[in-house]
Amino acid sequence: MILTKVTFTGIDERTDLKRVKQLQKKYPFAEFGVLLSYDWKENGQRFPNPEILARLEKQGLNLSAHFCGQAAIDLAIGKRFKVLEQFSSHIRLFRRCQLNLRANGLFSNLRKLPPIPYINEVIVQMHTPELCEQFLTGERPKHLSFLLDASGGAGIDTPIQILTSPGAHIGYAGGIGPDNVEGKLRTLLEYDSKEKFWIDMETRVRTEEWLDLDKVEQVLVICERLLKEHNQL
Repeated sequence: MILTKVTFTGIDERTDLKRVKQLQKKYPFAEFGVLLSYDWKENGQRFPNPEILARLEKQGLNLSAHFCGQAAIDLAIGKRFKVLEQFSSHIRLFRRCQLNLRANGLFSNLRKLPPIPYINEVIVQMHTPELCEQFLTGERPKHLSFLLDASGGAGIDTPIQILTSPGAHIGYAGGIGPDNVEGKLRTLLEYDSKEKFWIDMETRVRTEEWLDLDKVEQVLVICERLLKEHNQL
């Protein structure tokens, strides 16, 4: 399969943006996610004050917005006013956004999900391959992609279960970090398919809940080596 991105979720208020920019320049396949929520103050230090978005302007970073809680649900069910009111002034920072929610109760809404302004790709978190397959059997908007993530950001090491569907962009998460990314990524790269995929990680690239750019760089070094081995760089 063909790797498109390696996503690190999420940038926080202690993240050294100068170093992030340096890593982005050296490893252009890297993407950095920002966790966004109405209740960011109550959700812990992974959720930065949305004012951080102003600091991300004109940095030239590959960024994705990861909407959580009621904000993700509101986007899914078409109640966009509150979300766009809170975040729209910076929505141009992102080309992808992710809805972190229990998708199985919102299938009918997601099948009709209209595009979000300035966003090229909307990612829906799926907690099992079976759930994703169930959704893929019906009609779906072309701008939807899917992240298979049984861990749900908890850092639980879950086995890679490869799922391919013509034209679908599918991501894989679940306890990925410096200690196991080589085996997981190799499994995906060596699967006999031309489908595109990405990997996402959160908990295992953090130290005391803060994004650890040393761990991020360890992952990127491994990914670069594997991509060269598989003639994808």
